[in-house]
Amino acid sequence: MTCQLTPIYLCIIIGLVLVKAITIQQTTLCTGPHCEAQAKEYLDHTYEAAASQEYNKVVLADWDYNTDVLNKTAEDNSKKANIALAEFILKEYEDNIKQYDWESFSDSSSVKRQLKFLNGIGTAALKGEDLEKYNNVLADMNKIYATATVCPFDDQTCEDEKRLPLEPDLEHIIATSTNYDELTYIWKGWRESSGKKVRELYSEYVNYGNKAALANGYPNLGQFWIRTYESKTFQDDIEKLWLDVKDLYEELHAYVRFRLIAKFPANVVDGEPIPASVLGNMWAQSWDNIFPDVVPFPDAPIFDVTPALKKRFNQTHEGISQIFEVANEFFVSLGLEDMAMSYGPKAMIIRPEDKEVLCHASAWDFYNGYDYRIKMCTSVNMEDFITVHHELGHIQYFLNYRNLPIACREGANPGFHEAIGDVVALSVATPKHMIKLGYLEGTPPSKESTINYLMKMALDKIAFLPFGYLIDAYRWKIFDGTIPTTQYTYDWIKMRSDYQGIVPPVIRSEDDFDAGAKFHVPGK
Repeated sequence: MTCQLTPIYLCIIIGLVLVKAITIQQTTLCTGPHCEAQAKEYLDHTYEAAASQEYNKVVLADWDYNTDVLNKTAEDNSKKANIALAEFILKEYEDNIKQYDWESFSDSSSVKRQLKFLNGIGTAALKGEDLEKYNNVLADMNKIYATATVCPFDDQTCEDEKRLPLEPDLEHIIATSTNYDELTYIWKGWRESSGKKVRELYSEYVNYGNKAALANGYPNLGQFWIRTYESKTFQDDIEKLWLDVKDLYEELHAYVRFRLIAKFPANVVDGEPIPASVLGNMWAQSWDNIFPDVVPFPDAPIFDVTPALKKRFNQTHEGISQIFEVANEFFVSLGLEDMAMSYGPKAMIIRPEDKEVLCHASAWDFYNGYDYRIKMCTSVNMEDFITVHHELGHIQYFLNYRNLPIACREGANPGFHEAIGDVVALSVATPKHMIKLGYLEGTPPSKESTINYLMKMALDKIAFLPFGYLIDAYRWKIFDGTIPTTQYTYDWIKMRSDYQGIVPPVIRSEDDFDAGAKFHVPGK
């Protein structure tokens, strides 16, 4: 049809009608039982196999890079695999997933829930140069964190080969040193080598993350993350939960500060926040390493099996494997699945001497139903003994949902995996279980020894509550713009003081980025 002999106004009307018809045709979603059956066929027989293959490729590449972070080939392969996965996710979304009106499907159908998850494509919404730069930023932050080192306190201008890594050296110093100046030096040095160096990169990460969130229909990356908790009041709920336990935390804080004044009378002041360097942990997230300094009843039995572990297991691959065997036996004794494959030849359970690795303990699912691995620079001590059980808890969870569709092969929400791991850890970290294993003497518990045990648990679990909340609350404010890039340090110090009652042991500036010295910030 042409418009040569048609009145102009009629041409306009016809043109508008045609445009409207094309738009409706392009945006009308597939709905009803027929479409639900069609979507199921696609998910079961097309998407499942292809997605499993793509995820397996990216996890293999990420594993190779995380266990050899200075290997340029491994780094490049990891970036390529992540970009390929993002392109796959975007293509499947554009070509198939977005055509379905999943909200109209049956509530009893797994198809509806799978499509709900798959409609959030995350950073796969980034394209071309943005996607490449985003992956470069992640890789660079991970490399900085993994390779950060500090010279010893007594040799502060040391040669590179004498510099100390976070695990086990720096963590051991923070946990055991009684020298306030050394603690302050190590605390500051780690942040100089890690957080400070990722500050500019993190700002880029925030920009790309927010751009991806907008493309997914969310105002910022924080809101995109929160969607997985499936609660419109999630942030308010978490704040309320914190307020419910705040009084208990503040009592613990006051008691610990009182006891630390005796140890550091010139540095810890009554009624003031506690210097972050004296709480036995690089991030002051858990205080159980200072238990000997704050134990309520020093003459009663103290719950620490580290000496017994060191007598039984040596710091070799064989010795560490034996620790994993003990942990695995605990799960098997409960009727759960054997997880020996996760700490076998393909795993990394001790820090290698011939390459740099990202030591942060983690459990890995390779999306093929049989390959699961632990990555951990394990030391022979009580803390790592408990962590081994925690990480195997993740593996057990992987095994239990391995037969679900790939869209559902993850925790019920981002916090659920950690909850599973900690439930196991709490079950293991009891005097009764340690007596059964022969790591503690089987004397009947007294009132005093029970209080000592509860204090040790409080130093670990109660002390962690405001820190865990802080890490997310701080990032939510960065993502939504409440905290501008010019105030990363100011707001981190303020929020940490408000929530934890903790302050830096030295003056900080906006050149620093202390939050970035914690793995979960640059490593997300």
